[in-house]
Amino acid sequence: MSSDSKKEIGVGVFFLVFAIAYMVGASKISTFTPFGNRGLDSRSVPELLGILTIILSVTYMVQVWLKERKLKRMREESGDDSVQVADQKDAAAVPESKGTIVSRINKVMPIKLVFSLVFLAVYTALYQPLGFVFSSIFFLIAESFLLVNKDERKKWALFIVLFSIGVSIFIYFIFTQYLTLVLPSGILG
Repeated sequence: MSSDSKKEIGVGVFFLVFAIAYMVGASKISTFTPFGNRGLDSRSVPELLGILTIILSVTYMVQVWLKERKLKRMREESGDDSVQVADQKDAAAVPESKGTIVSRINKVMPIKLVFSLVFLAVYTALYQPLGFVFSSIFFLIAESFLLVNKDERKKWALFIVLFSIGVSIFIYFIFTQYLTLVLPSGILG
């Protein structure tokens, strides 16, 4: 198995373990059923998200395994170990320079992924004390600025801030008013 496939399987395993831990955490949520004994309760959505994450991570690992198996079969048929499957973006290979420490770390684990996980940890830590609205606004702003290209951040700054505020308030309103689920209000009260 190639090192790229091993990395991809590793990503799938990471998300599978993450989803299992998420499911364990979701099972400890106290239940509140606004619709009586049927329908949604406060545990339904987190459990659904955990199940979907498990399904997607397993599907991703199977897909990588099948791709690697197909590549192995192509190598055996041609009798040549040099057969490689490349994406279009990899068609023109440029040798990488040794670079800085950041580029070497980025080779093992992308910096954006590391920052995303840090933002998620901060979001989780601030979720109860600040409440859903403020913690979600800060998370969406930070994640959006991380994912937007550096050159375009100034252009998108106002939209990102307004979008983050609007979406957080909209989701809070939908969950509390229509689904009658309790989200932490934090410093709002």
